[in-house]
Amino acid sequence: MKAKILQKTLLILIPGFAALLVATTANAQNLVALQGDLHQTTLVSQTCNGGVCNSVFEGSGTVNIMGSITWTVYVTQDFNGYPCNPAVGTQYTLVGATGSITMADTCGTVCPSATHSGAPYTIETVWNVTGGTGAFSGIIGSGTNQGTITGNGPNSHLSGIVVY
Repeated sequence: MKAKILQKTLLILIPGFAALLVATTANAQNLVALQGDLHQTTLVSQTCNGGVCNSVFEGSGTVNIMGSITWTVYVTQDFNGYPCNPAVGTQYTLVGATGSITMADTCGTVCPSATHSGAPYTIETVWNVTGGTGAFSGIIGSGTNQGTITGNGPNSHLSGIVVY
């Protein structure tokens, strides 16, 4: 009798556990390394006041979890610093075929070349993900941005860890 009750209980519970497992697996999040290259930059606009400039750049590139992307970055840079200038991307938007990721720098610098007279300048920032759409809805993470400024704008490499 006890065996029959236990058997019926298990027959009821097993489909519930299976449904929970399927739902949990379907909504599983991925912890992955994010690697990306932002290049082919165009300066879209720039306004300066007292040595502090707000600039907008657009370009294209690739990100390992997104494929080919277009990107826009809003940068605030204080040119009053020496030898390095504080600079942050107040908002990056990376747009791929399956969604977008937005991020913002928490701190950063732009420094002149140590071996040449100024150019190319080096970029180093720390960023946090601030949102996402499509396949990247609910994404979180952080990382670094390192690169150079040559010609018309920045060329940089993103490296970090994200969960989505």
